[in-house]
Amino acid sequence: MADTSRFGRLVQRRRQELGMSQSDVRLAGGPSDLTLRKIERGTTTRPDYVTLAKLDDALRWTPGSAGRAFEGGDPTPLPDPHQGNDSAATIGTARPPTPITATEHGVFLRTDALADLTKKGRALDDLPDLSEEQAVGVTELRHAIDRLTRAWIVRQAEIARHTDSLNDLILVLDDHLRAPPSKAGTEQDQDDLRYLRWLAGYETPNPGDAHRYETRFSNAVESGDS
Repeated sequence: MADTSRFGRLVQRRRQELGMSQSDVRLAGGPSDLTLRKIERGTTTRPDYVTLAKLDDALRWTPGSAGRAFEGGDPTPLPDPHQGNDSAATIGTARPPTPITATEHGVFLRTDALADLTKKGRALDDLPDLSEEQAVGVTELRHAIDRLTRAWIVRQAEIARHTDSLNDLILVLDDHLRAPPSKAGTEQDQDDLRYLRWLAGYETPNPGDAHRYETRFSNAVESGDS
């Protein structure tokens, strides 16, 4: 069983090392003040993967660190951005300056914005007495939100595989990865789920898929390191 008191002390110590208040953590993309208070007091249940990732982001830990710390391990701080770092490069560590950042290539959602969107998407399931047309619209919206969340999870898995910290991510996403692939969504949705499982080390029955996923992963690493 996880030691929530130890985890809370690790989070609090890191926050204080960075000279941050609990509100500063929230403003930096971390969880809400209430959630952070519960974590630091050791009164929280197991945080979901979005909350753990938000802690990694706000406290400048490497991806998967909060999940590892919750399970009894030690988090790994990111290198100080003001100091040179010539060690092995990681992919995807740049943090967008605002929760939603538009560029000429598209729109980037920061982890905290994605978490809020996911939370609101889940609330759609509780809407009462929907017409058939409304129910179809809600389903399509949920699929769109799921795709955004899955894209984020896949990127985290690519980072973890590239930095040899995959075990940390698997601890956080264990239930998600063990669940059988859903038949909902498009074929691309299903392929993304199979790719995620391949990234996590699950066997891929189709050799052709494994070759495609190897190429996709290599391209992700190259684009992230450029």
